[in-house]
Amino acid sequence: MFVDYLSTILTTVHKVPGPVDPEKSFQELDVDSLSLAELGAQLEDEFEVTIDEEELTPSTTVAELAVLLESGGAVLPA
Repeated sequence: MFVDYLSTILTTVHKVPGPVDPEKSFQELDVDSLSLAELGAQLEDEFEVTIDEEELTPSTTVAELAVLLESGGAVLPA
């Protein structure tokens, strides 16, 4: 579920060309460090989770971030 949500954010807010391959890293998707920091801050605010800098790096994949959010207790609104 979070993979779809993250893909939508990446294509609409961060202008990543879709479709987003969840197994690609943010570096492979050409997400720059500023956009990555903004994404992390947005997710922390929206889902009230903490994402450490070591967990969200250019080498992190979309799928890994989705797992991180789920394991941190984030819940998508119905």
